[in-house]
Amino acid sequence: MKTGRRRKKQPSEQKPPETSPAKADPHRPTSPSLAPVGRKKPTNLKNKLLPIILFAFFALVVAALICATCSGPRVEPAQYVPANAEGSWTASIRVLVPQTATAERFRSDCEADPACTILPGTCALRERIDDFSEEQVDEYDDFAYEIYYEETEGKLYEAQGNDFAATQLNQDEDWWDDELHHVAEEWLDEETCQYTQYTTWITDPDDTDYEIEVVLSQCEVWDHVTVYRKVFEQGESCQVEIVEGMSIIESLSQQGSGPTVNWPAASIPADGESEREFKGTVIFRAEGNSYTASTNDEHTYQQYLTVQYYLALDANGNVLRLTDNAP
Repeated sequence: MKTGRRRKKQPSEQKPPETSPAKADPHRPTSPSLAPVGRKKPTNLKNKLLPIILFAFFALVVAALICATCSGPRVEPAQYVPANAEGSWTASIRVLVPQTATAERFRSDCEADPACTILPGTCALRERIDDFSEEQVDEYDDFAYEIYYEETEGKLYEAQGNDFAATQLNQDEDWWDDELHHVAEEWLDEETCQYTQYTTWITDPDDTDYEIEVVLSQCEVWDHVTVYRKVFEQGESCQVEIVEGMSIIESLSQQGSGPTVNWPAASIPADGESEREFKGTVIFRAEGNSYTASTNDEHTYQQYLTVQYYLALDANGNVLRLTDNAP
């Protein structure tokens, strides 16, 4: 409600008057236009690229010198000598079976997990606490507090010292009480508003350079509370077996020599699996020199013993490398 009092705003609260741009004088000579602020002088592209090209060339030269130094001169073999090969091997087999654990899971969860198996005849319907909706079971209004209200602008105020400051209703709140979900929304009950002796100044809606005095009302604020209850979805809960990993139940190993490899015999269960491991060592000898090669591949080991290999020797009779292709 307006009291009828009106006053001019303080200079600091008034907006500066809008001024229209000055019109150009047609009789006044125009000055030449200036270059845009921040415009740079164009540079010579050739001078700019020259240092980059020189640096790249220098880097390539240095890289070539480093490669030549690291590799060093390649020593060519003075001769290739046929080598005799002697090999020994170790063949190992580990037998593994699934390591399982029993648990209770919902059918849909187990069917989506390849490591899960449902035990027949163990399923029953029960509520899923992780899957629920909400249904309204109650609704009521509860008094919250009182506040000041100004009807001209429709704003809320609260006392701050000897003055009043504009404010707003609190945000919605929600909380759980056991299985009940409460949601509270504040609202202003304008039917309870009563004019007070307190006033405040607001901007005159008819002239923003002035203020008008208005009377504040004291009103009640209420909480509108809605109560919801959890409604759990139903699902089939089953006893299941879950594969947590593989465990070793048997380890077999066999050793031998020569090109023929005999793997140990192992009995593997229907739900089990096996892991094979091979280690082979071959010693090549020729004219008092020897060269040892190790491999984890059975085929490579057998190739060492069935194909003719040569020791590549330098002029001093030292072994440079092993090859199966002598010139």
